[in-house]
Amino acid sequence: MENQTREDAAAALAAVGAAQADAAARLVTPWWYHPALGLLAAVFVVAYTIGGTVIMIGVAVVYFLGIGILMGAYKEKTGLWINGLKAGKASWWTVPLVLLMIICMIGAYYFHAEKGFHWPAWVAGAIVFVAVNVFGRLFDGALRTQLRTAE
Repeated sequence: MENQTREDAAAALAAVGAAQADAAARLVTPWWYHPALGLLAAVFVVAYTIGGTVIMIGVAVVYFLGIGILMGAYKEKTGLWINGLKAGKASWWTVPLVLLMIICMIGAYYFHAEKGFHWPAWVAGAIVFVAVNVFGRLFDGALRTQLRTAE
């Protein structure tokens, strides 16, 4: 009886490992996903830094609709969606990205509000665009590795 339980447990663990390996193989982000997400984030940063109230509201609506569309497209392509802030160790790539976005927005907003400069908003937007692409790909790789190794 004990031998059967061990075999059942081993089979269950093997099935979990196979499911995780399958998920890791399916989680291949389309080439256009991170550039689109980066563009949404960059426009959000620029608009919130130098835009007026109407522009901020309009961009917020476009941003959140765009995020929803990207999430839906990703889920349709891969069959699942994983929240970047709830992805175990892979989330460590999301945290610095969010912090960088906040720092860029605060810095650009300061220069705009205190000095009247618009260019820092555009620089912040470019930094955010690049960061979303770099950190997004690092997150993807970490997530796939995490699933394959069952961490």
